[in-house]
Amino acid sequence: MIRYKIFIFTIVAALLFLTYQILLPAEIIGIHKPGKTSTVVIVKNFPITRAGKISWWRKNHNQLSKEFPFINSPENHRIVFFEAEYKKDSGTDQDSDLLCFKDMPDEANCISKDNRPLLIWRHPNGHTEYVTENVFQRFLRHF
Repeated sequence: MIRYKIFIFTIVAALLFLTYQILLPAEIIGIHKPGKTSTVVIVKNFPITRAGKISWWRKNHNQLSKEFPFINSPENHRIVFFEAEYKKDSGTDQDSDLLCFKDMPDEANCISKDNRPLLIWRHPNGHTEYVTENVFQRFLRHF
């Protein structure tokens, strides 16, 4: 009987968590242009599913390109999304996996490269490729 209650509690908790994640709107924390051919977008509450991520991009890329014209530039072949928060590089080996942005005056100008939910490749022939990371890949990385 106790196992049944634990199972039901786990299912309900998972459903509540997924509902909470789905209802939160995606938020853009920052956009950076570290090189001529790439753009980095830092997001929060990005959609969980592959279809949700691609759909979000298709709905929002015109608005983003109005504010940041380099996003739709023909030279911009790669757009990388990271779900992260800015942090300070302490200069130790533990921070060797950080991606830092020189265009920010703050000391907290780095992000962890661990959580990359979406990568968009624009090929010169006009083909666009979407590479996504799903929630299960993120979950398994912690074990």
